[in-house]
Amino acid sequence: MDNDEEEYARLREFVETVASSGVVTDFQIHARIAVLNRKFSPADNRKIPKLKYDMVGRLVRDYPEFTFSLNGGVDSLGDVKDKLEEYPGLAGVMVGRAWAANPWSFGAVDDVLYGGGDDDVVARPMNRLEVLKEYGRHADAEEALWDPIKIRRFIVKAVQPIFAGEANAKRYRIALDEIAGRPKKLAAQGKTLEGERPLSELIVGAAMEHLSEEALGRTSEDSYLMEQEKKRGGGEANSGGGEGLFIGGDGGNSQIVRDWQTRRKEEEGLREDME
Repeated sequence: MDNDEEEYARLREFVETVASSGVVTDFQIHARIAVLNRKFSPADNRKIPKLKYDMVGRLVRDYPEFTFSLNGGVDSLGDVKDKLEEYPGLAGVMVGRAWAANPWSFGAVDDVLYGGGDDDVVARPMNRLEVLKEYGRHADAEEALWDPIKIRRFIVKAVQPIFAGEANAKRYRIALDEIAGRPKKLAAQGKTLEGERPLSELIVGAAMEHLSEEALGRTSEDSYLMEQEKKRGGGEANSGGGEGLFIGGDGGNSQIVRDWQTRRKEEEGLREDME
C-alpha cells in the first residue's frame, strides 16, 4: 500500500471514529497533511506539504451520508467554482486569507455560484465606490459613538484591502493610514476633530484621489470575468503607481495574499514596538 493510500486509510479511520457517536456528520477537511516537527512552522505547513484535493473528493464519494467542505490553497472565486465542479457533492469550499486580502474578488459569489440573487429583496452595491459610500455612513455613526482616537484605525482598516491588486492601491492604503492616525495626531497637539471633514468623506475622497474611474466603477461581475479572461491568457501585470493588477497563474490572488500577509506581519511588529 503506497503512502497516499495509507494516508487516506488513516483519514477514513479518523472520520469514522469522529462520526461513530452519530452526533458529528459535517466535516471541513484541509487538503494538506501537516508536518508536525519543530522545523516546520505554521506558515511552512500552509505552503509546503502537497495539496491532496482528491482525498477530499474520495471522502465525498465514500461517505454520501456525511457532508464535506474542502479547505486549503483556494485563492480565488474561480478556484472555488472549479473545485465545486471537479468534486460534485462537496458541501462547500472554505476560503480565509484570500478573502481577507482581496474581498472584492469574491463579490460576485452569488452570481457565479448560485445564479444571482433577488435584487428586489436585497439591493447590492454596484461597484466599490458605492460600497465605500455605504460604509461611510456606518463609519460616521461608529465614530459618533466611540472615541475616534481609539476606534478610527479599526473602522478604516476594514476598507483597506478593497482595492487590492489595482493600480495605486498602495497609495490608497497609505492615505487611509494617515486618515486613521489623524485623531491621535491632533490630540497630541491639543486639538480635536472639530471642523474636520467627516470620516465618510475622507474615505471616499482617498479612493477618488488615488484610484481610476475604471477601478471605482467596475462591478464585481466584471472583475470576476476579467480575472477569468486573464487567467485563461496566462495572466498579466498592469503596473501603475508601484502596484499593478496581478491576475492569473501564480501571480494572481496568491501574490495578493502573500503581500497581505507581509503587511499584516509588519503591522503586528509595529504594534509590539509601540507596546
